[in-house]
Amino acid sequence: MAQYKQIKLSVILAVSTFSSLSYGAGFAIQEQSVTGLGRAFAGSAAVAEDASTIFFNPAGLTQLKHTEIDVGVHYIKPKSSFTDDGSKLSPAAGGAFLTGSGDDAGKEALVPNLYYAQPLNDKVVVGLGINAPFGLVTEYDDTWKGRYHAVKSDLMTININPTIAFKATDKLSFGFGLDLQYVDVELTQMADLGAKFFASPQSADGSVKLTADDWSWGYNLGLTYQLQPATRLGLAYRSKISHTVKGDGKLKSATGAIVFDEKLEARMTVPESLSFAVHHEINNQWSIMADATWTRWSRFQALIITSENGNFNENKEEKWENTMRYGIGVDYKHNDKWTFRSGIAYDESPVSDDYRTARIPGNDRKWLSVGASYQLQDNIIIDAGYTHLFVSNPKIDETDSNGYTLKGEYEASVDLLAVQVRWLFL
Repeated sequence: MAQYKQIKLSVILAVSTFSSLSYGAGFAIQEQSVTGLGRAFAGSAAVAEDASTIFFNPAGLTQLKHTEIDVGVHYIKPKSSFTDDGSKLSPAAGGAFLTGSGDDAGKEALVPNLYYAQPLNDKVVVGLGINAPFGLVTEYDDTWKGRYHAVKSDLMTININPTIAFKATDKLSFGFGLDLQYVDVELTQMADLGAKFFASPQSADGSVKLTADDWSWGYNLGLTYQLQPATRLGLAYRSKISHTVKGDGKLKSATGAIVFDEKLEARMTVPESLSFAVHHEINNQWSIMADATWTRWSRFQALIITSENGNFNENKEEKWENTMRYGIGVDYKHNDKWTFRSGIAYDESPVSDDYRTARIPGNDRKWLSVGASYQLQDNIIIDAGYTHLFVSNPKIDETDSNGYTLKGEYEASVDLLAVQVRWLFL
C-alpha cells in the first residue's frame, strides 16, 4: 500500500475550476431571465420588465407596479467535441500516444429560476429570487484520450436572494439583496496505476472521485436613474463570495478496491462583477438597450487543494484574467398581445490559451438571440427565448504533473431554449 502513496494524482478540485461552454464566461451561468435571454441579456441592469431584475439589478424592482411571480426554465444543449493532435503518455510511462474514444464533454442541462416581487407601497418593493448563478455538467467517457486529466465535472449551485428596493426620488432608485449560496461538486478522472506498478501503461486504470460542498454568502446592489422619460440608466454590482468547500477524495483500483479515502478541502472565490446598462424607448413600439459588464476573474490565479494525508494535494497555476461582456438588443411591441425581442453579445473568456485545461475548454463567445412574450390573459404572460452561442474553437496543449500530455482542439457551440410564465396579481 505504501507504494501507492508515491503517486502524484493530478486532480482538479474546486468549483472555481469549472467552465461551461453553455453558460457565461468562466463558470458563470448567465441564464437568469427568459425575457433577458431573448435579447442576449443586453441592458439587463436597466430593462427591469419583470421580477428577474432581482438578479441583474434589484433597484429595477421599483419599476414593477403589481405583485408578480415568475417561473422559468432554460434548456441548455452544448457541444464540446475534442479532436486529438498527439496526446501521449509521459516519457517515464513509455511516451506512447494515448488511445480512446468518447470525447464530447457537452451534456444537456436544465437551469430553473424563480422570482417573486411584492410592492409594499408606491416607493418600496421587496422580492425573492432563487436561481443557480454558477455551474455546469461536463462528462467524457472514461476511455477518452484525456481521461487522466478529467472525466466528469458536476457543479451545482443554489442561490437564495432576498431583496429590497426603494425610490429615493422620482428619478433615482436603489436596491439591495443578500445572496445565500450553496455549492456542491463532484469530480472524477482516471488514474494510470498500470504505468507505475505493472510496466504496462493504460492496463490498470484506477479511478478518482472527489466530492465537496459549502454554504456561504454575499450581496448584490444597484441603482437606476431615469435620465429622461424615455431613457433609464442602470448600474449593478454583485459581490465576491468566498467558499471553503470540504468533502472526500477516493482513489479506487481497477478492481474497485479503495486505495485512498481521505478528507480534503479547497478554497474558492466567486468573483465580483459590475454592469452598466441603458434602456431607451424610441416610441410606443420600439425600445433599444445595451450594456457592458466587467467580471474580476483574476481572483482565480491558482488552485490549491489540501487533504488530510496529502494524497490529493494540488497546487496548480490557473492565471485567469478579468473579462468584459458587451450586449445590444431591441424590443418590438407588436400589439397588446405580442412583444418580440432580439439581441447580440460578445462574451470574453477568462482562460488564456496557455492555461486551458480539459475541465476548462472555454473560449470567447458570440451570442445571437431571439425571443417573444404573449399576453395570455390580463394577469398571465408567457415568455420564450432562443440563443445560439458561437464559440471560438478552443485549443489545448496541457501536460499534467505526471507528464501526460493532452493536445488537440475542441469544436464548440451551444443552443439555449427557455420558457417562462409570469403571474401578475392585479
